[in-house]
Amino acid sequence: MKTNPLVKLKLIIGICIILMDFEGYSQNFNYASASVENLTFSGETLPIRRDVGGSFYGTPHWISDAEEQMPVAYVSGNAARVNAYLNFTCENAPDSIMVRGIGPEGMNFQPRKLPLTATGDDSYSIYYPSTEADVLFTENVSRFFKPFSIGWDISFDNGGTWRNADTTKNTVYVTHKSPQAEAGHFKWYRSVYDISCRNANEESSETAIIAAVWNEFGDQVVLNYKGDSLQYYGTKNTSNTNLGALLTYKNAQCYTFAQLFLSLIKIQGIIRTNNYVYITPVYSTSCGYSVNRFLVKNWSFAAPTGEGCPAYPYENTYTTLIPYPYTDYSFITADVTDGMGIPGPSSPNPSSYFNNHQIALIDGVYYDACYGVSFDSVEDIPFEAFDGWGFRYNSGGVTHARFTNDMGATELSQSITTF
Repeated sequence: MKTNPLVKLKLIIGICIILMDFEGYSQNFNYASASVENLTFSGETLPIRRDVGGSFYGTPHWISDAEEQMPVAYVSGNAARVNAYLNFTCENAPDSIMVRGIGPEGMNFQPRKLPLTATGDDSYSIYYPSTEADVLFTENVSRFFKPFSIGWDISFDNGGTWRNADTTKNTVYVTHKSPQAEAGHFKWYRSVYDISCRNANEESSETAIIAAVWNEFGDQVVLNYKGDSLQYYGTKNTSNTNLGALLTYKNAQCYTFAQLFLSLIKIQGIIRTNNYVYITPVYSTSCGYSVNRFLVKNWSFAAPTGEGCPAYPYENTYTTLIPYPYTDYSFITADVTDGMGIPGPSSPNPSSYFNNHQIALIDGVYYDACYGVSFDSVEDIPFEAFDGWGFRYNSGGVTHARFTNDMGATELSQSITTF
């Protein structure tokens, strides 16, 4: 039995062929190649800032042979919309061909019959006009597409036969609701979108999204959109105190991780007020000095040598607390020594001698993103996370730090604002 040669006829990219449709119409042409030159997402897209410098990403979102393709963001309930320019090379080109895009999860871009515009000998440009995907991003569901791939197909027989011409790939973020407006240190940075949507992918309730976002901090590894670690006191003397500095230098203090965690919630359009907590020892005095220091675990207490203040008997002395290369405390004498304690993001033993700290408060739970731990109340924090209270004074050019390991000696005060 012989096979009808028309059945065996195929369109093969890169090979010259003679194409015949099934209506008896025939056209001879030599077909060399088809590819996407650039692509732009449109519709209800959201702006995205670069982590470094803070400028907004531009368009086109995808460019052939570009080292970096631009990210895209939408609010759930909307549809992706794209337009694209394709390059086409053929010796005897038809007047028009059909083009379609096949996206993920049925988010396809309908076939369109498009004219060819000559750009040179045997070279043509094809413009695929702004077209909305067949399927919307599901209402209220956060999504993370890395990549959002669109396979671009062409047809010369009105859609009877399709062959792939090219594939475009972009990272696409979909937020639960419209992000909160930028204000203060909260900006629509790429890593804010990325960390939030990556962790909350396919979550639909506010409670589930908050819990999913918090998971990023639980293992003390926080990664930006490139997969680089963000460090909490990678060196013990870092001066970076805002979200932009954290994303730029990938190393910062407690301010920044509290801001990052709350930003991951705000970018999803989830509103929580009175959510930023500044904690410090309540005002009290001992031996004539203000008790305003605390030690985050773990510190070891040797036999006390301090004199004149039995309530705070342990004494350390120093001139420069953290000298170059800023990796360890430098004490002249030490009744109390810093050991491996609660790790921070990519920091096995971060700074742990403070007079204040910043954490988040969401729905009655205190979240400390610096250490990936949470607390039911501010009263629990010293007993679960601290080893001691302290004060310090200067005498003869030497700083004297006095401590107690009695965690009931004082308590924390809190100042609550909205980030």
